[in-house]
Amino acid sequence: MSFKDFEGKIHHFRDGLNNKKMLINLEDVLKINIRQNWLKQIKEIIRNAKHMQKDVEMEYDGMLHIKVLDRALPVDLPFSESMLGGCIDWEVPLGMTRYGFVNHDMERGHITLAGATRKGKTVFLKLLITSLIHQQPGNVKLTLIDLKGGLAFTRFKNAKQVLEVATDLDTARSALERVKQEMDEMKGWFDHNGSEDIKEAGIETRHIIIIDEAAQISPNIITGKEEKEKARKCEEVLSEIARIGAGLGYRLVYCSQYPTADVMNKQIKQNCDTVITYKLRDAIASRVVLDESGAENLPLPGRAIYKTPDGSQIVQTPFITNEQIEELIKPHIIIKTKKEAPADEHREGKADRGNSFKFEEM
Repeated sequence: MSFKDFEGKIHHFRDGLNNKKMLINLEDVLKINIRQNWLKQIKEIIRNAKHMQKDVEMEYDGMLHIKVLDRALPVDLPFSESMLGGCIDWEVPLGMTRYGFVNHDMERGHITLAGATRKGKTVFLKLLITSLIHQQPGNVKLTLIDLKGGLAFTRFKNAKQVLEVATDLDTARSALERVKQEMDEMKGWFDHNGSEDIKEAGIETRHIIIIDEAAQISPNIITGKEEKEKARKCEEVLSEIARIGAGLGYRLVYCSQYPTADVMNKQIKQNCDTVITYKLRDAIASRVVLDESGAENLPLPGRAIYKTPDGSQIVQTPFITNEQIEELIKPHIIIKTKKEAPADEHREGKADRGNSFKFEEM
């Protein structure tokens, strides 16, 4: 049998190791305080015990190694500000694995992020944005594109690090065209100064572009000639960002709730070195994102598969509340003035009233 034969049967190994319906840790039982609500404590132990499943990792280096991981993953992982204290430079808190807490380094490159509704994808996006604003307030720039209405990014729109929050194809197209223009200027500066990439140039600024939802920007899904053309131009810019943006300081986070071959642009996906996926509806969607099944079997909201060129891990990502987000980004909120109205907006018969306030940007 080849190593791929064993990898193809990894779910059978997991099933064999987890044939017990419940596993209760004796140490947890001994910690019960009988002077308090002991029945509630027992119920909590049982609730956690249902998800204390072992996992398996395999590798081959001339000999087949099968590693059995029995460290339990938490069922719930509330966010705490101390998680940010463990992050260095462009790291953001990712969550708890069977080896301990891990962070993700945004310098790795682009990210593909997937997950069905209410499984943790949007919460992770908000955690990502909050962490970047809090950790790198003077160096990060954010372009946020949410074609589901923009509600998830509402509280970030007045942060000084957020250049734009686009909520439809028109604003998404204009935002991406501005990113492309900026990227072209950056590329010209690199060529002129003989710099190979952002690190050699010594530039600390990073521009993060987040696209949520990819299906709403895919010309293969959208109907109508005009709308298809807008989506095609958006996808064209995204492909260029994915292809050459990483070395210029641009990071793409490409998200989808319903990943299919039609939705997930192949060129963009291939240039995303990191994949984070929450529970998906079936094995087909999992194979589109991960190139393998498994995401359809994730048991809990917040539980994800984290895959990099170094391998993949199961991780429980933190849950951050809106109150925590607002507290962390509060120092970076500014009042952004609206764009000036066109000169012809004051039509005939619509003269300004003499006692009207006039605001002037200083």
